[in-house]
Amino acid sequence: MSELPAPWWRHLRGDPSRFLLSDDEPGVVWRCQVELLDRPADSPAVLRSRNASRSLGLAAEVLEAQAAGGYWGSPFAYGLRWSGTAWRVMALAGLGADPEDPRVRRGVDVLLDVLTPANGGFAPGRGQPPSACFTAQLCAAMARLGFAHEARVREAVGWLMERDGGRGGWSCPDLRHLVEGGCPVAAVGVLGLVADLPAGERRQLEGLTSRAWEWLAGHRLFVAGAAPRGWWRFAQPCLGRTDLVEALSVLGRLGVEGDPCLTEAVLAVLSRQDAAGRWAQQLPVAMGEAKGAPGRWVTLRALVGVAAYAGMLGGGG
Repeated sequence: MSELPAPWWRHLRGDPSRFLLSDDEPGVVWRCQVELLDRPADSPAVLRSRNASRSLGLAAEVLEAQAAGGYWGSPFAYGLRWSGTAWRVMALAGLGADPEDPRVRRGVDVLLDVLTPANGGFAPGRGQPPSACFTAQLCAAMARLGFAHEARVREAVGWLMERDGGRGGWSCPDLRHLVEGGCPVAAVGVLGLVADLPAGERRQLEGLTSRAWEWLAGHRLFVAGAAPRGWWRFAQPCLGRTDLVEALSVLGRLGVEGDPCLTEAVLAVLSRQDAAGRWAQQLPVAMGEAKGAPGRWVTLRALVGVAAYAGMLGGGG
């Protein structure tokens, strides 16, 4: 019997459970157990895999490159792509690092000390203006790693709530991201931030969630017509970019439902699985899996979205 029995299983072309639950990538294993199998976060199996992620897998490789002072690269060039501390912290969040690993705590502490400006949103470098997408993705990473309540993170979330009020979506300085004046990276990052908060705290950010979702739904999740750059080229971790798989996974974790575009999006994602029920890593991304090969992280993200919305598809598979 599959390790992942569920009604949505019939929509898969094969059984990816052995692929996902392989011991050589424990970050995927513990996130799969929590996000897909609904195991308690403090269950022995989850804790074993979390602990193993400290020494094995992609997150462990990122941590091995950390300097003794807690930073990566230069202690002050935190926004240097892809080697700066900010990008490494975002990668750790996206690759299943154990939030209780002391090295994660050191990295976040160092980053919070050097982020500029001193308040409001986060800038990707000294002397640069705050960026909505950089702020949203970094806040989402902080929330996933358990640091959403840090004062500096809360200030940045407040800045996102006020930024470009009334326009729908968020603008950003990276023109490659913009779609009709809005930034999908920021919108999906905001949803990821809220998805990693407890249910009671999510209610306090309903306005932020609604704004991000309504902007994406207004574009029908870009399933038809022009789409953001890279939207159909699935890859994890999403650093300075986003795609349909990431969007569906965070929407599913938030419990957003009811819009027909969600059905269209799930069907589009399902059409891109291989014969074994896996999804490929379609782009070379920093600290990610090999381009062109089946990707454990992409597959997990896809399955989280499929599990959330397969009920809208009816029978068949």
